[in-house]
Amino acid sequence: MKDGIPFEKTSVEEVQNSTWQEPSPSKSLEKNWGTHRFPLKQEKPDIKLLTPWVQQLPPEVRPRQLVIQYARIANKLASLWPHPIACEKYLNQLMIDERGDRQGFPAEVALELAALQAYFATNVMVHHYDVWGDRIG
Repeated sequence: MKDGIPFEKTSVEEVQNSTWQEPSPSKSLEKNWGTHRFPLKQEKPDIKLLTPWVQQLPPEVRPRQLVIQYARIANKLASLWPHPIACEKYLNQLMIDERGDRQGFPAEVALELAALQAYFATNVMVHHYDVWGDRIG
């Protein structure tokens, strides 16, 4: 079989000397997560949105540390609360780490979120199921 691909014998050292380059740390190779993150500035609590939402909750469920430390999340929960399916999905995303690399919330915030999720499941979502247990809406 003489019609094969022509090649030239060469040593590994010759190839390394002619083509090998140390990879330089390049910004193009690193993922720029800054474009995917929310701004670093702390969002302020939206009092007009949060006050009615917090006041409708029983005192033992009212989130205090969540509003102080994570105003963006509290604002979003307050806006989603009237939309049970979307709110349930958001609460689940907060409580379950689907990416596997999340740091987690401080204990007091995690406890408040767990209390909110439990209250939501037993007092809000229950009104969005029919008598056969199927979701409405």
